[in-house]
Amino acid sequence: MNQELYEKQLIEKLKKNRHVLSFLKKNGLDISFVETNSDYFESWLKTLKKCEGCQGLLYCAQQMNGRVKTIYMDGNFIEETYMPCRYKKKEMKELKHQSSYRFSHLSISQYSIDLKDIDVSQESMEYIQAYTSMIKSIENEKGIYLYGQPGVGKTYLSIACANYYAKQGKKISFVRVPQLIQECKDAMSDYEFQSTILSHLKFSEILFLDDIGSESISMWTRDSILFPALNYRMDHHLKTYFTSNYTMEELAKQYFIKGKDNNSVSSDRFLERIRALSSSVSLLGKSRR
Repeated sequence: MNQELYEKQLIEKLKKNRHVLSFLKKNGLDISFVETNSDYFESWLKTLKKCEGCQGLLYCAQQMNGRVKTIYMDGNFIEETYMPCRYKKKEMKELKHQSSYRFSHLSISQYSIDLKDIDVSQESMEYIQAYTSMIKSIENEKGIYLYGQPGVGKTYLSIACANYYAKQGKKISFVRVPQLIQECKDAMSDYEFQSTILSHLKFSEILFLDDIGSESISMWTRDSILFPALNYRMDHHLKTYFTSNYTMEELAKQYFIKGKDNNSVSSDRFLERIRALSSSVSLLGKSRR
């Protein structure tokens, strides 16, 4: 088939296409407009075809995930842009609260964890009690110190709670303490970075410190990074949540640095801040991992 015949057949097909006809009607254009802009329409329809039968963003066939080429009139000329599809719009709506996070170690999928979606009907009594404590804490001044063995669901509950606050417009920081300490060590000479981190820890309306006590502990990480933040938050009554693999008593031993602390004063002062900021709640049970 020669090029001229192909273009003629293409134009005739475009003139019957419902998307093209709708575009012409919307913009008050004559059918002849197709003849001089067939390339735009052909490219646009090829993009739309990729969306047929799509089951969601994981299966998106577009060059830009969740973004569909769209044409519009700018004066007398066709212009192109990329607009979010219905799945992308839904995701954007669900992740709108992400902007409430001042600092976050959460993955994209974790922003979708929601308190109201947690079904505790088949859960153990221990899990139900921990879940109930998290719910009640929303109305209280103090946060929660949630402790238990690895994998029992402490972090999941904390993320759900953090997302709840974010959706209320609160400024949140969700910090994985071991990851934060490593980041601070990697940026040891970057004082601006450390100052920014300390600012987030101090001034966020709600702070979540996940897996505290499992980081590489030193006098520097305890006394120069975590303690100043906790001390400020205690003095200014800023709500703070913790998760840990350790009871409060075990955590005190973790933060007692042998060979460095002459006595337990420093670790005791550190734990006093945690106790002042939170109520201790256990989450017992088997690992969910």
